[in-house]
Amino acid sequence: MTNIAPSDGGPAGPSGAAASRSTVSRGRRRYRRTWIERIIVAVGVTSTLLSLMAAGVLAKVLESYNDIGREEDLVLEAPPSQVEIAGLDGEVASADAPVNWLLVATDSREGIDPDDPDAEFFLADGEIGGRRTDTMLIARVDPTLRTVELLSLPRDLYVPIAGTDTSSRINTAFNADNGAQRLVDTIQNEFGIPIHRYAEVNFVGFRDVVDELGGVPIWFDQPMRDTGSGLDIGSAGCHFLDGSQALAFARGRNVEYFSNGSWRLDGSGDLGRTSRQQYFLGRVAARATSQLDVTSIDTVLGILEVGGQNLTLDGATSAQDLFDLAQIFSSLEDGQIRGHALPVFQFRAPNNAAVLGLVEDEAQPTLDIFRGVQPVVAADGSSTPTTIPTAYTVLVQNGSGTPGQAKEVGTELGTLGFEVSSFDNAPERPERTTIAYGVGMEATATRLARQLAIEPLFEFDESLTEVVFTTGPDFVSLLDEPKAEGEVAAPTTTAPPTTAAPETTAAPTTASTEVIGVVPGATPEGTACG
Repeated sequence: MTNIAPSDGGPAGPSGAAASRSTVSRGRRRYRRTWIERIIVAVGVTSTLLSLMAAGVLAKVLESYNDIGREEDLVLEAPPSQVEIAGLDGEVASADAPVNWLLVATDSREGIDPDDPDAEFFLADGEIGGRRTDTMLIARVDPTLRTVELLSLPRDLYVPIAGTDTSSRINTAFNADNGAQRLVDTIQNEFGIPIHRYAEVNFVGFRDVVDELGGVPIWFDQPMRDTGSGLDIGSAGCHFLDGSQALAFARGRNVEYFSNGSWRLDGSGDLGRTSRQQYFLGRVAARATSQLDVTSIDTVLGILEVGGQNLTLDGATSAQDLFDLAQIFSSLEDGQIRGHALPVFQFRAPNNAAVLGLVEDEAQPTLDIFRGVQPVVAADGSSTPTTIPTAYTVLVQNGSGTPGQAKEVGTELGTLGFEVSSFDNAPERPERTTIAYGVGMEATATRLARQLAIEPLFEFDESLTEVVFTTGPDFVSLLDEPKAEGEVAAPTTTAPPTTAAPETTAAPTTASTEVIGVVPGATPEGTACG
């Protein structure tokens, strides 16, 4: 009996085209991919898609990177590729060489909206214009030791200006024509520090990058304010500074702090501002380390987009240079960013302007760090930076009864390079101007006496932790330039033996580990801030 297949080509047998395909398939064995081959195909497809996505993302990154301004014709020293490091065991090894970045913060008002709530602190007479340097830092980035050394250059430092036959404040080099090149040349000529990379950021870029980080947490051990910059920290504790408050903190030159029931002027001027800027950069690095993933395209794009249009680089700095720099900063830990300040003294320039001079001999160890004259490095990569003995703070008291005298004298002492902790009325009026000092403070007391038009009375008090300067009825004024060392009798009180670091009798100095002016205190143990 013959079975006839249903005409619809059902289960009993195929028909039409289906039959033809079936007939062909019977002629050879059907090929099936192994599981290994399937994985290879899947990976190939995925890789292709990822490559296309990466190309698109790369284009976005490069687009943002291309928004960055350029000093294309800037002539800099070529970054060294390798450096030889001698260990304590006498062996010499090659390592990636440190690179010096010149970081310039400008007070350019470009990009600031006059209607911005913070505009009053940035704009003069409501106008947008001008481009002057507000801050100058040299950052020596060592990829081998994973350290960053920061050197602040006070803008009032009096130096020969490159390309001219005159000396002036160092910030005037930047303010002139071809300012970036003139500033680089001035630094290299005067200090012997090679500059390999250049970066310049304005107000808006600084503010927006801090906002992109989500703010920077800082523990304030006391309220702090500056009515000129807009800083307003009304209470002690942990505060997240947004971009505007961070800028106000970093720019403040007339900072006040609240202590013992009243607001007190810091009085350290630009030197105190330098300490706060270096402190803040450390906090930014700590925040970036905890918050930023430099392998994240979104993160890279976010930083480039908010900072790119307000950032200027030298023509040779590449996207890879920025990526390498970000990787170094992302791995830094406490103690790997170290701030340094030059030892300076105050004097009057020929045009009678108050400027700062460099204490040449004492500055050399600090300058050598940035020149590449490295100390011997231990086999484990550790090294100890050179430090300079610190000066003691001065408490100014009004003992004459002249209204406002303590604040006036304290402010002026700050401009002369002294670290003034506070000023107040004296608890009682002395018969004459007095300088009280404690153990190890003789040099600071003598230096202060050299700044007076009259001869003060010295008093020794071993309980003191700072020099106490009390004006009396004989007080006249402070001198613009200190008396010669031999003109002032040193304190005659014999102080008990001390193991404290000796002080120099030269002009007031700042050191690589010294903090001048009011800086927020450390976060209390067991307290979270950030």
